[in-house]
Amino acid sequence: MKNSYNDLNFKKVLYITFFTFLFFQFLTFKSYSDNVKNGEIIVKQMVADAKKHALKTIKLSPKERSLKIENLIKRFINLDFMARATTGSFWKKATNSQKEEYKNALLKQISNTIEEHLNTLSTLVYKPLKSEARGKKLVYVKGVIKDNSKKVPDVNLLWKLAKDKRGNFLVLDLEIEGISLVSSHKAETMAILRKNKGDFNALLNTFTKSE
Repeated sequence: MKNSYNDLNFKKVLYITFFTFLFFQFLTFKSYSDNVKNGEIIVKQMVADAKKHALKTIKLSPKERSLKIENLIKRFINLDFMARATTGSFWKKATNSQKEEYKNALLKQISNTIEEHLNTLSTLVYKPLKSEARGKKLVYVKGVIKDNSKKVPDVNLLWKLAKDKRGNFLVLDLEIEGISLVSSHKAETMAILRKNKGDFNALLNTFTKSE
């Protein structure tokens, strides 16, 4: 009798454990699914706004277009993350004013790079391809800028997004034809910082000269 009672309790524990596992698996899947959906919404909104920007500024010079796209980019990218990621351990050694100056300089560089490609949306079309969750917070959204007339080669894009501290999805990095904005900027900034023993003023002066 005692053995039957113990077997019954054991089975009960197994059932509870199994269904608890399924429940949390469902919640995890739903969380990942929601993250992917939110990431896609952000990219879709950014592309739509970029297209409007491209149409409105098509007659302006590249420099004027880049200046106007900065506000749009600031709404969608995590500039704090990009600044830290592109300067590595040197970021902690910079003063608050140096950090702000660097973020402004980085924004200008990113604006110039993105503007070069997104401005083609005035005549070309953006098509989403595939989205996937990478872990609990990171989302990859793939897309392509296409020319339906086939006169201009396709431009493949990969947006990497994650939640910020307020729970908003922002772009951490953008790969254009496999080339990462963060990695390319990091290679440049780290080379300058190492050459100048971590002197942020030397880095900022380099950016100022290149403008």
